[in-house]
This record gives sequence, C-alpha cells and structure tokens, in this order.
Amino acid sequence: MLHCDLALAVRLEKAAAAMGRDVVDTHRRLFPASNAAWIDCAGGVASFLDEASPLTQIRGAGMITPTAESSLDAVEAFYEERMAPVSFVLSPFADAALFTYLSRRGYELGAFEHTLVREVTPHDADPDVAETTDEQEWSRAMAEAFFDVVTPSGVELAHTISAVPTCKNVIVRAGDDPAAAAQIDIRDGLATLQCDGTIRRYREAGLQKKLIRARLHIAFTSGCDIATADVQPGSLSHRNYEKCGFQIAYTKVTLIKPCF
Repeated sequence: MLHCDLALAVRLEKAAAAMGRDVVDTHRRLFPASNAAWIDCAGGVASFLDEASPLTQIRGAGMITPTAESSLDAVEAFYEERMAPVSFVLSPFADAALFTYLSRRGYELGAFEHTLVREVTPHDADPDVAETTDEQEWSRAMAEAFFDVVTPSGVELAHTISAVPTCKNVIVRAGDDPAAAAQIDIRDGLATLQCDGTIRRYREAGLQKKLIRARLHIAFTSGCDIATADVQPGSLSHRNYEKCGFQIAYTKVTLIKPCF
C-alpha cells in the first residue's frame, strides 16, 4: 500500500498543472484564433480555454513555495479580464496560507474530488482495448460519452485533449463502433488516467474497468512506477478504480470565486 507524503503529492500536482498548461498550448496550436491562455499561479498553472470550459481552472497552486497573497491579484485579474470564474483545485498538502487568503477573498466551496494512486505492475492488460491514433474518431466518441450528443464544441474540446503530446488515447469497440474511450498522460514515470467516458447505450457493461486495465498496461510498458486518477467521491468511477487496485491518496477541494 502506498503512503502519500508531501513528495508524492508534489509529483501528482505538478503533473496536473503541467497538463493544464499543455492543454492550453495544444488548443492554441490547433485553433490559432482562440483566446486560450495560461499563467503561473503560486507554483501552479492557471488555465483558460473559455469562460464555460471545465478546464478553465487553477491546479498545482501552493505546492512548492509559500504563497504571497499579493500573487493572487494577478490571477484574479487574468480571469476577470476574460469574464470567467476563478476556480482553484487544491490539494490538502498546499500551503495553508493559500486557503486563508481565498477565504478572506470570498471564495466558495465548489466540489471535492479524490486523488487515487496505485503502483504500476506488469499484471494488467485487456486485449479488447486498443490504442488509437485516429484523433477524430476518439474525439467524437469522447464528446458523445460526456455530453450524450456530438456537438461542435464538445468535439473541439475532445480534439484538443486528444492532441496533447504526452497523452495516448484508447478506445473500446462494440463491433465496428466506438463504445468507450479514455486517455493516459505520461510524465516522468507518472501515469495519469483521465477522460474515462462510455457512450450511454454501452454503459453498465464493465467497459471502464477494461479501459483502466489497458492503460495500466500502457503505463507499465512506458516505464511508469505510479498511476493516478481523480474521481468524484462515491461515484461509479471511484468504485471501478478501487476494484482495479487504486487507493485514496488525498481529497482535493475546489474553491470558486464567481464571475459577477
């Protein structure tokens, strides 16, 4: 069983922040007219895709150096200029002063998410799951899995995520048709399992566990020692990851300052 200490938490949050930065850079490469941008924030990354994007948020803040309250002025101005809420996703290992500063500034509780971890071993694989380089097919499957309909905005978001250079995309098929899809991000020996999505008509068939096992195999063959994933506490995803050997490392909190 893994014990989560500060060193592991820094490693996990550093990867999450880097993914936020790379998503923005990838989006700007694919869509040059976009207003997507990112800035440093207290050792983490503040990302903006658009005012309603779930990826418009701050990750990894307060993990490396003490936080000066004055540093929050720049990040709040960054989001205010773009008419977007300020959303911090914070680890319990983050600088305690950061929580105090955000409370003073009127931030509200948004959500909790569990960060799960597991050691990578050679024992996981699933022959029914294939890695795919067809970003268009993966993006359409992901858009349908998350939004139930394939919309241009959903496909655009999925296309951005699919093209991040450190990521590999996997897909499960029902006959010739995509049924479920997911992604693995590999950085410095850490494998982040993310973007698990199953198209509605194929749900409750155990496809997420197939996606988890297949990505753990990719993690092993890529030389990773640790795998991680973020899940909603008590969700079906939480249960499926635990069945595949993951454990809770810590619980993150989202603190939000609405855009008025």
